[in-house]
Amino acid sequence: MGAERRGLRFNVLGSLECLVDGHRIKLGGPLQERILTSLLLESGRTVSIDRLAETAWGESAPDTAKQQVRKAIADLRRRIPEGPALIVTEDAGYRVSVEPLQVDLHLFSRHVQKATSDRSEGEFSAAAGELRKALELWRGPVLNGTGGPVLGAASTVLEERRLAAVEELFALRLQLGEDSGIVSEIREFADAYPLREGLRAQLMLALYRAGRQAEALHEYAAMRDLLAEELGISPCPDLAGLFEKILRASPELDTPAQAPSAPSPRPSEDGARAPENAPCTLPYELPDFTGRHLELRFLLDRGQAGEGARIVAVDGMGGAGKTTLIVRAAHRLAASYPDGQLYIDLRGFTPGEQPLAPEEATRILLRSLGTPDSAIPDDTENRLAMWQAASASRRLLLVLDNAAEAAQIRPLLPVTSACLVLVASRCRLLDLDGAHWISVGTLAPQDSAELLTRTLGEERVAADPEAAKSLATLCGHLPLALRIATARLHNRPRWTLQYFVDRLREEDALLTELRSTERSVATTIQLSYEALGRSTAGRSCSSECTPGRTSTLMRPRLSRA
Repeated sequence: MGAERRGLRFNVLGSLECLVDGHRIKLGGPLQERILTSLLLESGRTVSIDRLAETAWGESAPDTAKQQVRKAIADLRRRIPEGPALIVTEDAGYRVSVEPLQVDLHLFSRHVQKATSDRSEGEFSAAAGELRKALELWRGPVLNGTGGPVLGAASTVLEERRLAAVEELFALRLQLGEDSGIVSEIREFADAYPLREGLRAQLMLALYRAGRQAEALHEYAAMRDLLAEELGISPCPDLAGLFEKILRASPELDTPAQAPSAPSPRPSEDGARAPENAPCTLPYELPDFTGRHLELRFLLDRGQAGEGARIVAVDGMGGAGKTTLIVRAAHRLAASYPDGQLYIDLRGFTPGEQPLAPEEATRILLRSLGTPDSAIPDDTENRLAMWQAASASRRLLLVLDNAAEAAQIRPLLPVTSACLVLVASRCRLLDLDGAHWISVGTLAPQDSAELLTRTLGEERVAADPEAAKSLATLCGHLPLALRIATARLHNRPRWTLQYFVDRLREEDALLTELRSTERSVATTIQLSYEALGRSTAGRSCSSECTPGRTSTLMRPRLSRA
């Protein structure tokens, strides 16, 4: 059809976007956006004028609602290429005539359906890949949550579909043998949706397989107490049964044995080979990534295959967004490393945990490549040798996050120059020869403002721009602090920005407010300062890694020291 020839694309999973050959066009004001979103969500079906009016104004529609709807439709037809053919008038209302590939919601559904088919045929890696593609389309709630009650209800249904896809992806990754590398991702969703027992069960299983049985049992106790307090019910039988199996270390919970993967042939010189079912354990890429344009370009330029840079590294204080940055770069470089993209958290600065030893890291990496537990040597020397042999015949992208020292990294470096290693650490590891380093600090004020807008929505930020500026300043323009703050505001839609800012300004309240179940600004920054004091000849944690703008965040703690 003509719209396809023009490269017309609509995105409704987040803010409404109309793209023509990749360029976004303006659709008018909130009225036009709500009407077009309602039509796109019901594409192929007629939506009555009364329904469109209810979508636009809720129960307070003006007497001229129908006339305004017709006027908005006419405006949309003028703005959108081939608009009259796209928005069709029916007796009872209007209908949008688009192809499935033109709307991101339909693409999402297609990827989920393909994943279901792949899983039924035992193609778990392919199914996981389809679900990753589906979730990458998700940028947030419909119209970023500003669409009113009707679109809000539709957004709730779509959010449920998204969470179902997330849980299915985690289930597949657990089936494929991931454990410790997936814990933080599952925990993020389990904390955001604390009453979803399926996510809590997956977190418990991942913790158990990562050798953290006590933590897995603690998660069950926390879920049991929460359900009793909030709903007056007990955990479901499946969750209770999993608890009992973890308690007695049942062999049923062991990682499913994967068939040994045949060694991949060496990549061809033209780099065109792209093996099917290549493993990918990269974390979920944040759809609202903001700023860091120069830093991202640095990683992408030096990470391209054939450029000669085998190690590209990022250093910076805790909470500065190093992990988010290298994960975003890894997703964009993935096509250049078709034999696999592997992520591992080395736990160098994780509170209460010891850094991951190279021999344990190689066990995780070998399992990610499909090596069964029974085939992995027990002794360190032979295990490292197996990893070097496995990586030598592949073109891999390896992401080593949260590294404490060069000694953690060197045994994991592939011997072939066809591989790329991305490293993140709070300190610059001077003994890591051949690495290309870049430092990240706090966000620029304009990037902080953009992050607030993208996470809270334009309407909420525009209602009190001065409070938004104050919030960014109180957060020290630190990405971690900003994300925790916006998460609290997102879960409390009745709070105004000024009310939250006033709460943060209360004595000793700042660090208390800027923490969640898993994340704490105070702990993160304190560890960065401790690392600065422990700098040695092997690593350099310069003052650049603890920027002055975070002094606002640390003042309550330092005043009590």
